[in-house]
Formats: sequence, structure tokens, C-alpha cells
Amino acid sequence: SIAAILGLSMPAIQLFDLGSHWYYQNITLHGAAMAFPFAFQLMVAMSLHRAGACLGKRADGILVALTYILMNVGALLLTVAVLMGFHVTYTVMFPLPVVGVMTGQWSMSALVLGFTGIAFVLISMILTYPIKILRMSFFEKKQEELQLAERSMKDPGMIGMVMGVLVLLVTGIPLLSIASPILLYLYGIIPAEWIAWAATPVVFEFIFYIFAHNLMEAMAIMIIGAVYATLPLCTADGSRRLYSDKIANLALWILLVTSLTSFFHHFFTMYPALPSTFAYHGNIMSYGTAIGGALTIFTILATIWKHGLVATPAVFLILGGFVMYILDGVTAIVISNVAWNFKLHGTVWAGGHAMSVLIAISMLWMGMLYYHYPLMTNRTIDDSTARKCIKYFFLSFVGLFYTFLAAGASGMPRRNANWEGDWLIYGALLGVFGTILIYSFYLYFASLRNSKALEF
Repeated sequence: SIAAILGLSMPAIQLFDLGSHWYYQNITLHGAAMAFPFAFQLMVAMSLHRAGACLGKRADGILVALTYILMNVGALLLTVAVLMGFHVTYTVMFPLPVVGVMTGQWSMSALVLGFTGIAFVLISMILTYPIKILRMSFFEKKQEELQLAERSMKDPGMIGMVMGVLVLLVTGIPLLSIASPILLYLYGIIPAEWIAWAATPVVFEFIFYIFAHNLMEAMAIMIIGAVYATLPLCTADGSRRLYSDKIANLALWILLVTSLTSFFHHFFTMYPALPSTFAYHGNIMSYGTAIGGALTIFTILATIWKHGLVATPAVFLILGGFVMYILDGVTAIVISNVAWNFKLHGTVWAGGHAMSVLIAISMLWMGMLYYHYPLMTNRTIDDSTARKCIKYFFLSFVGLFYTFLAAGASGMPRRNANWEGDWLIYGALLGVFGTILIYSFYLYFASLRNSKALEF
């Protein structure tokens, strides 16, 4: 809700001409709050619960505690740094944070505090959480009393989960190897000449986007695996099976292979520092992800067609979130094109794509929480409020989504700018649909708050 309110504040700042200071502060807070403590942490909680119930493993311990501590303390430190003036938006384009210190836009202490917070968040995402999931999947001892829905590691739901954390681990370790010496230099522990190799902008950006892009891909593969695991449990005929595990697994492997190197589409402006072939390779691989997406759509629809579906709020929210994810995937494929990237990347089309995928993935995990809530709490959600929440969620998403696209196509910039003409209309629409989104979050919390104890 805080992230949504911060998002709503940005068109208001533009419409009432409150200045760039507030705009860049709020966009940084909005991006950080949406991506880290909310979307990613929700994924952590639900995937740990799912792994524990399916594998009969304990979803607790030092790694879980460290994941939550590092994530939340890191987010808090970053928030304090932003309030101190560290306004880097939601993408850390090194060396611009250091340039901001040199030009007097923020202090060195704000920079160090912000980087420390980001480091804590990265450690939780790249090390503690993936290692815990891998330990639960392959190494920890099974406890029969904890296993509620037995699954093998050949199950698409489990494969998707393991794929997701491996992507985080493999693509994240290079970023930690680059960011760690830079942070140690900022602390004054090592001399500047020791980090010259890591501080080269091309090197840092290359490594940064390997992880930043694949963070979103890992979250997508993880949630698709969760859908594959949950959908069979909601079939009307009680078969508890997907239409085809083989097609589901094929979709996951195609998504993994194509998404891993599609991050190159971010480098459309880096020629001649990097060969232009990289950008076109990313373009092609991005198109390839549509094949995995199409197979996933087929598997879900074929499962519903063959086995039927029990219509519950959890199912509606999961499927609604998946529809949103597919819609956003279309915008991602468009902007991955090198030519279109030059046209759209500086507009709210790009910002809308980033926020839309986070909203879609969040809604999918919120649907998972609906489904698992009775098991976790022995309480059942308020069905009427939940259904109303889903309607407003979908209405707000569709409104925000197409407003972002139309505004981006008209050239509306995502930076602080003087809005005029059609941009004012788009800004007002963003405010309207953003308000509806905040209301839907309220209804979601109300559906949990008004839950009733199960009677046995």
C-alpha cells in the first residue's frame, strides 16, 4: 500500500508542479518499496511455505531469519538514504550515484548508507534465500509430519522453484563480486586503485543488468512453477494433474534458456562500447520467451478445459495475475526491439512495463496467499470482500497498463517534465486508476482481517 501511495504521488507532483526534488525522491522510494520488501518478500514467504509443505522440510532456521532481517534492514537503510537526498530512481546507473556526490546533489554519507542498504537486500536475494531453497530441495532431512502434498523434483512446480533460485544465485554472484570491492572502498577499507576494474562503467552496467533483468525472469519462472503446482489442486474432477507435465516442463526450460541472455536488449545504446550484435541477440531471445509463454498459456487453458476448475477467489486472483503477466509480456517484447527501444525507453512505456510486471507477479503471489491462508492460519478469507478486491485489482491494472502504453507512445517522459496537452489527461488517468489500485489493496487486507476461524 505504501508503494502504491508513493506511485500515486508522482502524477500528483507533476500535475501540481511540486518540483523535481519530490518527484525523484518518491520514484526512488516507490521502486524500492514495490520491488524489494513487497513483491520479492511475498515470493520468499510463499515459496518457503510451499517448499516445506511439498517436501516435508522445515521452512525456518538461520538462513530464513537472515533473509528477512537483511531484506528489511536493507530496505530501511535505503529509505533513510533516499530521505537524505539519495535520489537514484529504481535503477542504480553506476557511476551516476558517485557523480551525484561530486556535483553536490547528495552527500557521501547518503551514498554509503544507500549502497549498504542495497548490499543487504542483494545478499538476501542472491545468497541466503536461494541457498535455503536449494538446501530444502536436495539436502535437508524430510519430516513426514510436515509433508502435506508430496511432490517429486520432476514435478513442474518444483522444477520452476529450483530454476528460479538458481537464476538468482548464478546471475547474482558476479554482481556481488563487483559491488563488494566498491563498497569496501567507500568504507575506506581498500584503496581506490584496487577497484578500478570494478568501477569501469561498462563492466558494472554489464554485470548489473545480468542480475537486474534476470531477477525479474527468476521471479517469473518461480511464479509460473507455483501456478503449475497450485492449479491441479483446484481442478473440479479431483484429478490433481496438469494437462501435460512434459509441455509444462518444456515451457519452463524455454523460458530459462531464452530469458537468461535476453538481458542484452538493455544495451541498445552501448555501441560501440559493446558490439551491437549483443542488443540484437537480446531482441531475438526476448521474442523467444514468447514461445515459453505460449506453451504456458496452452497448458493452463488445456488443464482447465480437461479437468474443470473450482471457482474460488484464490483461483480468480491467480489466473487474473497471470493474464496481467502475459499482457505485460507483450509490452516487454515490443520494447526489447532495438528500434522501438530508442523510441520508447525514455517514456513512461518503460516505467509502466516495470511496474506492470511487479503488480502482476505480486497479484499472483497474493492469490497464492489466498489459497494457502486456511492452512497457514486455520482461518478462511472473507469470500465476498475477496471477490470485490479482485474486480478492482483487475480494473485498476488494465487502466494503468493501457494508460502507460498510450502515454509512452505519445512520448510522455518518465522523468520530471512539464506536462501539457494529452500528457495532462494521461496523468489524470494514472491518478484515477492508481487510486482504484490502492482501494483494491485495502479490500485485500480487509478480506484477510475479516477472515473467520475454520470449524472442524
